[in-house]
Amino acid sequence: MEDRKRTVQEHAVSPVVGVMLMLVVTIIIAAVVSAFSGGMSSSQTATPTAVLDVHIHALENAGGMPPWGSGYYVPTMTIKEISGDTLPTKDLKIVTYYTNTSGTTLVGNLSGQPAVGGQAGWNAFGSTQYSGVLVFSDQNRFGDDGYIRDSSNGFGAWFGNTSAVLRPGDLLTTAAAYCGNYDDNTDATDPHDNPGMNYLFGFDVTDPVHGFKQGSVVEVKIIHSPSGKAVFDRDVIVE
Repeated sequence: MEDRKRTVQEHAVSPVVGVMLMLVVTIIIAAVVSAFSGGMSSSQTATPTAVLDVHIHALENAGGMPPWGSGYYVPTMTIKEISGDTLPTKDLKIVTYYTNTSGTTLVGNLSGQPAVGGQAGWNAFGSTQYSGVLVFSDQNRFGDDGYIRDSSNGFGAWFGNTSAVLRPGDLLTTAAAYCGNYDDNTDATDPHDNPGMNYLFGFDVTDPVHGFKQGSVVEVKIIHSPSGKAVFDRDVIVE
C-alpha cells in the first residue's frame, strides 16, 4: 500500500517540472531576442542634421557681365548649408519631382559622382569636357577651373566625390557660369542649356513644352543614404 502511494506522487511531480522547464526556456529565448533586437536598433546609422537653403532659378544671367559682355541666360540650382553636421556628398541622394503642363510628374535622381558633358562652341565647357552635376563654388579650394575637367572620372569639387564634403557655409551649384561664352548675347527668350540642371530634373528644363518657369514648384528631397532618412524635403518655388 505504501509503495503504491509513493508511485502516484512521483508521477504527479513530472508534469509540473516539465512546465517549469518550458517556462524557463521561453524566458531565455525572449531575453535573447530582446537583446538581439536592442543591439540591432543601437547599431543603426544616425541621421545627420543640417539646415539647407535650396534655390532654383529658371533664368540667371551668367557668363561675361558688362563691360566684358552681355552674358547669357541659363537655369541653375544651388544648395547651401547654413548650419549643422558635415555632410559627405557621397552619402547623399537628391531626388526632384516636377509636374509639367501636361500633368506628367518628371523625376530626377542624383547619387554618386556622374559627369555631364558640355557643348560644342562653349569655350570653357566644350563637347569633350566634363563637369559634375553639382560642383562646389569655392575657387580658393579648387581653383578657377576646378569644375570643368577633360575627363569624366571625377574631381574633388564634384558632388559625390569621396572628398567632396558639404560643411556650413559651403555652396553647391550647377556649372551655369560655364554653359556658354562671355558674350553670347542671348536674352531671356533664348536661354542656354544647363547639362547639370537637365540631369538633376530628368528633362530639358529649357524646353517650353514642360512649362518650367518662374513660379513653378519643384519638390526636392535630399536623402542621407546610409540611414535612409531625408535631411531636406520641401517644395521649392522656382525664382
